[in-house]
Amino acid sequence: MTTATSPDIAPRIAARLARTIGPRRYAMWFEQSARFTCDHDQQTLRVAVPSRFIADWIERNFRKQLADAAQQELGQPLEIDLQVTPDHFPDQRAPQAGAQQSDAPDSPTRNNPSSPKPQPPTLPRKTQAARHLRRSLSEFIVGPSNELAHAAACRLADADIEPTGPLFLHGGCGLGKTHLLQGIAKRLFDQQPDARVHYTTGEQFTNDYITAVRANKLDAFRKRIRQLDLLAVDDIHFIANKQATQQEFLHSFDQIELCGARVVLASDSHPKVIKQFSEALVSRCVRGLVVQIAQPDTATRERLIEALAKRRRLAIAPEVVQTLARRTRGSVREIEGTLTKLQAMAAINNPKTATPNVVGHALVHQLFNHDADLAPTRPVRFETVIETVCERLGVDRAEVLGRSRSQLAVLGRTLTIHLTRDLTSMSYPEIARAMGNRNHSTVITAAKRILGQLEANPNTPVPTETQADSLRDLVDDLRQTLRRA
Repeated sequence: MTTATSPDIAPRIAARLARTIGPRRYAMWFEQSARFTCDHDQQTLRVAVPSRFIADWIERNFRKQLADAAQQELGQPLEIDLQVTPDHFPDQRAPQAGAQQSDAPDSPTRNNPSSPKPQPPTLPRKTQAARHLRRSLSEFIVGPSNELAHAAACRLADADIEPTGPLFLHGGCGLGKTHLLQGIAKRLFDQQPDARVHYTTGEQFTNDYITAVRANKLDAFRKRIRQLDLLAVDDIHFIANKQATQQEFLHSFDQIELCGARVVLASDSHPKVIKQFSEALVSRCVRGLVVQIAQPDTATRERLIEALAKRRRLAIAPEVVQTLARRTRGSVREIEGTLTKLQAMAAINNPKTATPNVVGHALVHQLFNHDADLAPTRPVRFETVIETVCERLGVDRAEVLGRSRSQLAVLGRTLTIHLTRDLTSMSYPEIARAMGNRNHSTVITAAKRILGQLEANPNTPVPTETQADSLRDLVDDLRQTLRRA
């Protein structure tokens, strides 16, 4: 809303201000909450707002932009006079005391400029909330990398057990944090259909808080949040650099716990290493149970592949599952992506057969070879090759470079020659010198021998220190590791 003694100036100043700070922020703080009046005689731009809260926020964050916009339009500097005149805004009530005492809220991440007036946030009705909880704890695949997190989640979700503090889950993307949070909320719903449960994200909590302040409904927002039986907040690190939101969340956190309710939070990082996380909030988080979810190990990846393949109705033999588990070392999402590709490739390769969803070794190797061809090429050093081979086989470097005839030493020597020739620009004489001045004809013989084995019988088991791989799987795994190094 803009008015002025000179009808042309105020809209021009407002338009320039909107271009400077962006339409989203302008709509948030000026479009419905400020009226401009330009007084040429006193060289003043008066800005009328409905509350002291909005006046303080504009003073701290937009005074300079206001002054610059006015000077650029008029060609001379103007004083900025912020006036709190609630009578000019009959459609907006005065802020409640809680909003006046709060720090300035953080900018929202979403806002609709066309909305005439922000509406107070409302927690979803129980049936709506339950409908959005798609994950359950019973579907979570448990392994050594996540068993403590799963056990803690099950305990927190048990309505018969009194909570002993908040649960904070942290780990990389795609490892199951969201699954556990939604699973906790869903299980509590299943046990107590009348439970007041709220699953949200740090981003949405911030937006709801700001909307409540803007709509002068902060007390209602606090009442709804602080009377919950369970508050589950995903990506809590989103509020790290937002002081007002952190302060509001901290008070809600304390009130919920005082009432004996449950709090579970999730983040990519441990609370102590989240930048700009307030000391008070860190203290509350570490007072409870902080559990890291690591990347799934091989055994857990096998269980994940079997479960996900079953849901997709993919037929994968156990030995192919083992190959996939060894070759797919990322997050659960990466495993899902790999299975999606395999399903698509199976459908393309077998479009008219009765088994379009059968995945075999040939299809798996076709997939990984295709991905390897698309990966950016990086220079690989001989030292990296031999260190990787020795670590993978569990054999000493001195044995590989020496005269040892043990099975692992010979295998390590052959693999080093083959991978060095394949991934570096070194010639056979250079490889021979790097491996201790061997005759390069011996190196050529070893390289030809492994190539013949890969062509004739690639699935022959090759014993290593930790497990038995096929020769092709072992070579492919080492090649993939070296390309990522």
